[in-house]
Amino acid sequence: MNNQTFTPETDPENRPKKSYRFLFIAAVFLFGLSLVLIFSDGKKDSSKNPPGQGTPSGAALDSLLFAQLPEALKEHGLSDLTLDDISFNPEKTQAVLWMAASDSDTGELLAREPDAFLALWNDKSGRWELFQKDDKTFLSKLMESDFRDSEIYARFTEYDPKASTTGTVYGGFKLPWRGGLTKRLTWSVGHTSCANNYCLYAFDFADGTMFEITAAKSGFVYHFKDSCNNGDSACTNSITIQDRSTTPYTYHLYLHIAKGSVPANLRKFGVPVYQGQTIAFADDTGYSTGHHLHFMVVEQNTLNACLTYCWGKSVDITFRDVDINWDAGTQGGRPRLASEASWYGGSGRTYYTSANTYVPPSHTYNIVLLYK
Repeated sequence: MNNQTFTPETDPENRPKKSYRFLFIAAVFLFGLSLVLIFSDGKKDSSKNPPGQGTPSGAALDSLLFAQLPEALKEHGLSDLTLDDISFNPEKTQAVLWMAASDSDTGELLAREPDAFLALWNDKSGRWELFQKDDKTFLSKLMESDFRDSEIYARFTEYDPKASTTGTVYGGFKLPWRGGLTKRLTWSVGHTSCANNYCLYAFDFADGTMFEITAAKSGFVYHFKDSCNNGDSACTNSITIQDRSTTPYTYHLYLHIAKGSVPANLRKFGVPVYQGQTIAFADDTGYSTGHHLHFMVVEQNTLNACLTYCWGKSVDITFRDVDINWDAGTQGGRPRLASEASWYGGSGRTYYTSANTYVPPSHTYNIVLLYK
């Protein structure tokens, strides 16, 4: 693992620019909307590459995909999605596309998990075929593709449809950034990037920067990986904190963190972590459309093997510094967007201010002694 660390006094490295947005614009300008991408029904022909003409060069395939994409999205009612990033196989005959959603009021791209598409070049028809994550054939096509041994494939196959949780509401959390600062909620109960309601109680937070992440609750370092390059969509950095105060044990998952951002003193299994302590910086690694933190809590019985990053079925949690969607039992609230509250229930808003302040361990110990 990379031993580079960030501290609150240093600035994290800037995320590399993704060139595909500019290629996308250039391709649309070159080809316009004259080529129509047909999904897997194969009923229309491509005027650019008629059937039986063989596979174009990689560069031509690249341009064809970019040129055909806007009209395809429009035909299927997905014009609000924007290409954020793309991963090709070496021959450029297969690709995984990350599509970003936009704020319906401002048009701003939302930093959160994307909508995923698999694009496959079809030599016989002379056109690209596109498969959306929710299509019935998506997983089988992905399994047969050149991405089957990648983290991209694992991202869509790590769900156990039979996984169940205790139904406990866990409290004692505070928003996972420094107290007094405000961040934007970009997703909560509306998460459609995860199957089987695995992310129903997950939260995406962003402010457009690689912001400092602080522990939402105390625990112990269980797993971390911060060796992926910033902005790498095929590799996910994360840190997981084990909470031994709950029955069963719970695990706090912080995903999409920056390269080398786990502090030196936390780079070891079992090290204690205290609420409000700096544990990483946010980035755009893995299944992500921009700098953001994906935070959720899972119980021990749904936790995966943590081979690349820890994952499981999210459980209901509350934050003591959130005053909406209140739970009296845990004395905390739940962040939620207004658009989500309109169908899920409760109330919602976009921005939340943290009251998460780090209390050094020695202070905590003295307080305990006073009340004995």
